[in-house]
Amino acid sequence: MANLHDPPPAARAPAGPGEDIRPALDALLADRSGPEARALLTCLSAYVERRARQRARGRYADVLGEPEVEECVSEVMFELVAGALAGFRGEGLHSLLAYVRCVTDRVVWRVANRRIRERELLAGPAAEAVSAWVQARPAPDAGPEPLPDCPMPEADLEYLRALLAAGGRARYATAAGVSRAAVTQRVQRIKLRIERLSEDEQAAAQRWIEHEAALASARQ
Repeated sequence: MANLHDPPPAARAPAGPGEDIRPALDALLADRSGPEARALLTCLSAYVERRARQRARGRYADVLGEPEVEECVSEVMFELVAGALAGFRGEGLHSLLAYVRCVTDRVVWRVANRRIRERELLAGPAAEAVSAWVQARPAPDAGPEPLPDCPMPEADLEYLRALLAAGGRARYATAAGVSRAAVTQRVQRIKLRIERLSEDEQAAAQRWIEHEAALASARQ
């Protein structure tokens, strides 16, 4: 079993020579639909996939399979486009890739730890409590309600907000430059975490999802 107690270092990019990537990065941060932005996003996605697969086959070979690798790629790309790239202060391509590598390593470590906890849960007495997930469907004529308190992790809330804002898994996968399978895997992980909550917490989570779905529908 991999030793997962010590996380990799925080994502920081060392200064170094390389191609000036700032114009393409600024274009990506401003509008992901432009050709220069799409080219950079494709480059980063390919790099993240290679790095995640390398880490999965090495330190985490007994923990992460292909579905988990896709989940890692999805999470990394989401973090990058959701704000991590805006925090990059370098200019060279080499520095940017070093920064992305650190982000990727941290996400792989996080997913590996999460996978171990899920494996232990499903192997223990709580396995029988895991039931089929009923997807939340907001009533079409229901107006937005006050945002309820939600016990879900903030990372899950942000991911679901982005997914709803994109208008579905396929559109989100296209915008984030990841596969639909990776998005599906991430959603399944979120569902499993919700199923671990108490009945009251699950009800709060469902009310939150319905609320966010209604807001996203109103904006589209």
